[in-house]
Amino acid sequence: MKKQLQQLGVLLIIIVTFSSCLNLKHVNDFSTASSESIKSFETLNYSFKQSCIDKCISKNINALKINSNECNCALEKVADSITLKIYASINGYFKGLSKLSDNELTAYKTEDLETALIEGDFGPIKIEEKHVRSYSQVAKVLMRAFTDTYRKNKIKEYIKDANAPIKELITFLDFNLSSNLSGKLNVKKDRVKSDYFDLLNDNSLSTIEKRNSLREYYAKLDEIKNQQEKIASYSKSLTKVAEGHQKLFDDVNKLTSKEIKQALFQYASEVKLLISEFKKIKE
Repeated sequence: MKKQLQQLGVLLIIIVTFSSCLNLKHVNDFSTASSESIKSFETLNYSFKQSCIDKCISKNINALKINSNECNCALEKVADSITLKIYASINGYFKGLSKLSDNELTAYKTEDLETALIEGDFGPIKIEEKHVRSYSQVAKVLMRAFTDTYRKNKIKEYIKDANAPIKELITFLDFNLSSNLSGKLNVKKDRVKSDYFDLLNDNSLSTIEKRNSLREYYAKLDEIKNQQEKIASYSKSLTKVAEGHQKLFDDVNKLTSKEIKQALFQYASEVKLLISEFKKIKE
C-alpha cells in the first residue's frame, strides 16, 4: 500500500510538472508579433492635431497672416489623446498575453487604465457607449492579470474575457485611422493641389518659379501619399491581429492541438511580414 501511494505521488508530481511546463510557444509568437505590429502606431507620424495645424497654417499663408495663435486645435488634441489611450490598452493586452504565454509577468502601470473613456463627440472622432464598455472591460482584464499574479493556468480566462472588447477596440482604432485620419489627409491633398493650381495660373510668376512650385507640390504630395500608405499598412496589420485573436479564442480550450499551433504560427508569420511591409514605406 505504501509503495502504491509513493507511485501515485510520483505520478501526481509528473502531471503537475507537465502541466506547468505547457508549451505555448505558438501563443507567445503570435502575441509578441501582434504587440510589435500594434506598436507601429507610434511611428505613424501624423495626428488629428497636426491635421488641424496644417489646415490653419495653409489658411494663414493664403490670407498673408502670421498670427499662429488663432489655430484652435483643442478638440483634435483630445481626439489624439483618446486614440492614444485606446492604442495603449490594445498593446497592453497583447504584451500581457505575450508575458503570460511565457509564464512571465512584469510591472504594468495599471493606474494608466483607471481613467475611463467618456461618451461624446470630440471633433474628428465619436466615442460611443460600446467603446466605453469595451475599454473598461479590457482595463479590468489587464488590472486583474497584473494584480492577481496570473500565470499560464489563467491564460484561457485572460483570452476569453478580453476577446470581444479587444476586437471592438481594434475596430475602433482601425476606423479612426484608416477612415478618419486618412480622410483628413485626402482633404489636405485637395487643399495642396488647389494652392499650387492657383500658383501655376499666376501670370506674374516666371516659368522657373512655376517649375519650382511644381517640385514643391510633388514633394508634398509624395509625403501625404507615404503617410496614407503607412496608415493603410497599419490597418492591414490590425485586421490580421484581430483575425488571429479570434482563432485563438475559438480554439482556446485546445491550445495544444496541432491545428491551433499551425494556425497561430501562420498568423504570427503573416503579421511579421506586414511589419516588414510597414517598415519599408519611406518617411
